[in-house]
Amino acid sequence: MLEYGDLTVRATPENNGVRTEIEVTNTNERKATYSVQISIADGKGWTAYDRFWLQDVPPGKTGRDDAVIGSEDMGPVPQIPKIYVDEFTPIVDRK
Repeated sequence: MLEYGDLTVRATPENNGVRTEIEVTNTNERKATYSVQISIADGKGWTAYDRFWLQDVPPGKTGRDDAVIGSEDMGPVPQIPKIYVDEFTPIVDRK
């Protein structure tokens, strides 16, 4: 698990890739959209990434999403995945 400010990322190895779950708590006073790019690696050359969009998260609420990142075609799935936050961009409504 990795905590990066209001972002929490969990990575769990599966047979066909790494299940990656993200949660973002909107601490703003207005709804917000979040663009988040996550990379998962094994430290030996296996690296995969995905971009998540959490749209219109209400103030005080938590947006969630998950995806399987990578594939078994890339080689053995990391059993102890390393999590990297490549981009974390909140876009807060102006109105």
